Amino acid sequence: MPPNHQIDLFFAASFAASQDACAQAEDWARKAGLPETLVLRLVIVIEELFTNTIKHGYCGESNRPVRISLDCREGLAHLDYRDQAPPFDSIHTPPIIDPDRPPDDVGGMGLKLIQTLGGNAGYAHEDGWNLIRLSVGAAPAPGAKGLIAGKAQRKHRQQGK
Repeated sequence: MPPNHQIDLFFAASFAASQDACAQAEDWARKAGLPETLVLRLVIVIEELFTNTIKHGYCGESNRPVRISLDCREGLAHLDYRDQAPPFDSIHTPPIIDPDRPPDDVGGMGLKLIQTLGGNAGYAHEDGWNLIRLSVGAAPAPGAKGLIAGKAQRKHRQQGK
């Protein structure tokens, strides 16, 4: 792979498009030569951002835009994620974690996952677009391994596997 491997992806805000975005990002990351752990972290971050856009930003599936730009430099995946939902800083907004939530209840950890797995993160609202810029590659924050494992287990149960 070239030392500066880039891709720009454009989608409508739907769950099918979210799956497509994750698949394309995963394929891109593997072709860029990123280690498997970074590939998985990147896919989780994209899935969480896309889901939040659909559920909370656009309040449902729509034809409204989502743009994902990926760049591989110095062994890191650099992500620019954009949507045109109302302004919301998912990087600096503290997650609300309900201690009474049943452990098998899927959801509620998206912001924590995004903030834990994404390094060098920033947010801006520019020309009607939310822009979340972050890097995936450095060791995740303490507790990330448990978050990832818990999310994978909940998704597995939800899908009936």
